[in-house]
Amino acid sequence: MNPSAITFKPNQKKSYPILADLLTKAELNIFQDLLHEWADTPTLDLLLDNWSNHRDKADSMMSIKQNVSLLLLNVSSLNRYFIDAINLVDSMQPPIVVLNGTHHDENSVKQFISHFFNFNVFSMKGSNVFGGVLIAVHKSIRSQRVAKFNNLPNIIVLEIGSDTDMFQLVTRYSPPAESIPLDLFDRLLQHNPNSIFTGDLNAKHSSWSKSIENRKGRALFNWLSSSQAHTSLEIINKYVTTSTRSTATIDIIIAPTHMSSKSFSVLATIGNDHHPVLWHPSFKMSSTVHYYPIKRTRWNLLEVFLTCTGLYWHKLATSMSHSVAFFVLYERFLSLCVSRLTTITFRKTIRPSLPPHIVVMIDQKRRYLKSFRQTRHPYFARVLRDMAKLIQKQLFLHKRKSWLAYCNSLNDCDTTAFWKKQNVTSFPSLHQ
Repeated sequence: MNPSAITFKPNQKKSYPILADLLTKAELNIFQDLLHEWADTPTLDLLLDNWSNHRDKADSMMSIKQNVSLLLLNVSSLNRYFIDAINLVDSMQPPIVVLNGTHHDENSVKQFISHFFNFNVFSMKGSNVFGGVLIAVHKSIRSQRVAKFNNLPNIIVLEIGSDTDMFQLVTRYSPPAESIPLDLFDRLLQHNPNSIFTGDLNAKHSSWSKSIENRKGRALFNWLSSSQAHTSLEIINKYVTTSTRSTATIDIIIAPTHMSSKSFSVLATIGNDHHPVLWHPSFKMSSTVHYYPIKRTRWNLLEVFLTCTGLYWHKLATSMSHSVAFFVLYERFLSLCVSRLTTITFRKTIRPSLPPHIVVMIDQKRRYLKSFRQTRHPYFARVLRDMAKLIQKQLFLHKRKSWLAYCNSLNDCDTTAFWKKQNVTSFPSLHQ
């Protein structure tokens, strides 16, 4: 029996008894479609090619590209404005966060890393008390330091993305009394022309700022105009004030023309003397920051389908002269059959939501924490302790209620269903 023969029609007229009580209505519809594909496709090779296309489509959905955004802010001490910065990032949800002026407080950086556990966080100390920089990149986006530019104060250089999506992200805090390291910027462009420069450069020039020009602004303007490599760079957020103490635009984003986009916004200050800048680049990247692809394989359908087609494969094994060829074919069939019964859906979160009353309590606790940080009043310290204990108790009760609901869903007399629920993450046995 030749699986590629035109006359090859696997069990076209054979009927299959289906135990409908074992399948949901949706699963029954999927199974009927699968049987039609099995019976009506002229050749097995064509059937497997169709399933291979289905697998490729599912794989592409798992790495779907999404719009990204970048948040730039001189935080003016991460320790002092920690809660405000956290709330800003939580509300905007950018996959890339760039902070200048962290004042290199290690404890605050550790708290930042703890809060944003789904981000890769990179930090570097500054050359003065007002310096310090930090970049946080969502873990679904590949990011790593560029080793040759490590250990330089007030600057972080990262490679972001992979393959054709890769670009170099640079943040630099330049104190007012220091010159912008333009020679270093040249070396960065030589390393990767697709470089995005961000940071508080304290550079003012009429080409991008409404304020009076300064020496650093003229130096940066001359550098941007000096060569072909530099003229391809463009300042994104021109003529929009980023300082609360003047009309200056000193927190700037510089990107290559082919990567630039005028889609940006300057947000309200978090209480310090700088405005956050939120930029939406023109390019897309493989990321799950906004939507998580959830892969689901219907293993019970696979087991039923393999049972229904087992007789055909047994006859094929006895008719094929080379056992190796059969097992290679059957292995391909099993792999593609799993892919055929796998669907991809997208969710905004991979975590179950907490009950609304607990969310309200957590928000209230954050407000008390902010008040305590600002006043150090013993009243807020006492309320914080009480709120923390109350939230822990409510979380315990919620988990206990969820566990009891799970236990009540089990049938005392159905041990098979129990063990299936226990082994949902393991690969089930395949029966022929």
